[in-house]
Amino acid sequence: MGKVHIKGLKISEELCLVRLRKTAPADRLVPAFCGLLSGSRINMPFMTTAFKEGRMQAACCVAAADRVSLKRLIDSDPKLSPMVVFTREVGLLTIYPHHSSLELFGHSLRALFKAGLQVHAMASSIGALTYVLDYRQLEKAAAVIEIRFDLGDNHAPFRAEFVVAQGTQSRPGTPNK
Repeated sequence: MGKVHIKGLKISEELCLVRLRKTAPADRLVPAFCGLLSGSRINMPFMTTAFKEGRMQAACCVAAADRVSLKRLIDSDPKLSPMVVFTREVGLLTIYPHHSSLELFGHSLRALFKAGLQVHAMASSIGALTYVLDYRQLEKAAAVIEIRFDLGDNHAPFRAEFVVAQGTQSRPGTPNK
């Protein structure tokens, strides 16, 4: 079997993973948390949720630069604080499958695990598969995917050269390396 063709591979800037434990009713935790982020103008480039036994569990990523201010906001809310766990130094590896079969998900996940890479969270959509990995391992993860899949001619993993953020301040993204 030949390599499965993918249309692209993206590596994010350094992020902070925020997990919301499933210890609160589903109708309260996630909306309260998202409202806090929105009201504080903190962007969330990744979010995934699961619902089980009347409880919602969620994980999202925010810019590493927002970690301290978000933690301060969370810690000031006694109802939200015990339900939130932070994991520092993560990043997103996004694969753009374009017309690939569902097998791509299994093959890519298996390739990352075989390479000894820990996947903290993942999400999929019709246009992308996104894995949350340790930030220091993103280049290795991209190399694993490049070996296992066909990116086509002139398609190397890319990093965003700018970051779009809500608010009144802007900050540069991570340039290509």
